[in-house]
Amino acid sequence: MRPWTARACSAGVDAVCLALFVALGRASHDISSGITWYVTVLWPFVVGWFGVALVVRLYKSPLDRWVMLTCAWVGGTAIALGLRAAVTHRDTPIAFIIVAYIFIGLTTFGWRLFVHGLVWVRSRESTTPRIS
Repeated sequence: MRPWTARACSAGVDAVCLALFVALGRASHDISSGITWYVTVLWPFVVGWFGVALVVRLYKSPLDRWVMLTCAWVGGTAIALGLRAAVTHRDTPIAFIIVAYIFIGLTTFGWRLFVHGLVWVRSRESTTPRIS
């Protein structure tokens, strides 16, 4: 896979993680106020995540640059929560903050760990001598 394709895929999977967080939150709270609500909640997370990701150059580095990913996770989620509170004029309960950090952390680190493990297993299989 070309480096720019891998970077685009990484950014795309991160965007899916954020969209999934908002979609599952919507479903768990039985909110049916349409796409406007979804976009209103989603955009701060997208802006926060990708803003910090660009600053720390998350997508210019290999998948195993965990420090940059941690900065994007911690900083991006904090910015997103601040933007969400400022735009919606709603309180941000501590439970929401905890759930946001846990879900976004698990999904964005999780898919990378999965890919990292898959690459590791495949590299071991290709170097293991075959006995005929």
